[in-house]
Amino acid sequence: MKRSFGRQMTLTVCLILLTLIILSTACQLMYRRLALDLQADDVCASARAAADVAEILGDEESRGRQQLCAQLNYTARATGNDTVICSESGTILACSCGLQSCEHLGYQFDHQLLDAASSKEAVFRAGVLLGCYGEKRAAAISRVQTKGGSVRYVVSSRSAAEVDQRLSSALQVNLLVLLVVLLCSVPVVWIIGQRQMKPIKQMTAAARRMAHGQMDVRVDVDDTDTAELNELALAFNNMAQALAKSEQKRQEFVANVSHELKTPMTTISGYMDGMLDGTIPPEQQPKYMEIISGEVRRLSRLVRSMLEISRIQDQGIPPERKRSFDLCQTVGEVLLSFEQKINGKALEVETDLPDQGARTLADRDAVTQVVYNLIDNAVKFCPEGGTLGLSITQTKTGKYLVSVRNTGPTIPAEELPLVFDRFHKTDKSRSVDRDGWGLGLYIVKAIIMSHEEDIYVTSRDGVTEFSFTMPIISNP
Repeated sequence: MKRSFGRQMTLTVCLILLTLIILSTACQLMYRRLALDLQADDVCASARAAADVAEILGDEESRGRQQLCAQLNYTARATGNDTVICSESGTILACSCGLQSCEHLGYQFDHQLLDAASSKEAVFRAGVLLGCYGEKRAAAISRVQTKGGSVRYVVSSRSAAEVDQRLSSALQVNLLVLLVVLLCSVPVVWIIGQRQMKPIKQMTAAARRMAHGQMDVRVDVDDTDTAELNELALAFNNMAQALAKSEQKRQEFVANVSHELKTPMTTISGYMDGMLDGTIPPEQQPKYMEIISGEVRRLSRLVRSMLEISRIQDQGIPPERKRSFDLCQTVGEVLLSFEQKINGKALEVETDLPDQGARTLADRDAVTQVVYNLIDNAVKFCPEGGTLGLSITQTKTGKYLVSVRNTGPTIPAEELPLVFDRFHKTDKSRSVDRDGWGLGLYIVKAIIMSHEEDIYVTSRDGVTEFSFTMPIISNP
């Protein structure tokens, strides 16, 4: 499997190499174009200069021809361009070689080449093959008329191999620059890549340690790293913190379940052993069987509660289960089911429910369970002769606010954020709420959250109030 660093390194080097090749090719083409243009300007200037001389001295006489050859030879030594002058028929009359027995004299040029020039202005022909030189040359041709009225052609040329030599030298320089840049850039890319991979390697090592149970591991955030790497490190640390918190809750959950199951299981096991070994006399066995039956029912309630929580958290509240119903009617029905407990503790009930009703859209059975758990919790912790209050109001955000309050002990401020946790009880000794499991409020929160609504609790000055929101729909 390819590593990210190796893949990134290969890709970066390939991109650098491709860029350098493109730049070198572009420079080479530009240099070639410039060299050809300079060569064209040079030979054209020589052709025009020779045309001026031929216009003055160019005639058929031997003396004039000698002077013309001498002048052409001087110009050739100064410019490095070879120049010949031809007659109208294309026969070479004078050459810049400066020799009277020049091999070029008398050579016949092709008329297709000479016909390209129609005036004294030089016409450039790149790559023209002039047979008299036996090689490929670049030439400029001018047409002039001497004082005697004769037509002459001036051909100034230079070997094309000079341009190729210059281009070869330029190519060598380009290759050298490409090699130097590549050798310098590879170590820089390597160092930068290793620096970027360092925090990722740290995260990998930290993830391996977390996989072995070390939840306290964290990744350092370096200000010298890029913003993306810092964001990744922060996200990793937040994830590690969340996992550590989740692991802590899991351990607490297992410990709480073990604690809650230990008491009824010990009671059931003890009484059953006592009846089997004869420690409990037969006449007292019905009494203890009732106790065992009560503990079994408590275990059954725990299992049902856990299954209900799991179902709600996994499946949520499907839309087809949401129906329109009256919150006032639901609250009233649940309140009537607690009539015996309320009368038994002589509680005063205060209600504030809308006369026109309060219709909402939700899972009625789930909301009924929420109201039941909250009223059951309020009645349980409300002292003898205390006050139980229920109200439904509208908020400014267009929601129904259902509140259940009771007088009694104030919940400490540090306990308020924990009242909705699983198996949490404000009484650490669990003596006050002997029949409870600490799951009622956890189920309430799970149901409200599955409806995408809010629930919160306040407790001050001996009054504890639980409130949750529900959507408002128009009366049918």
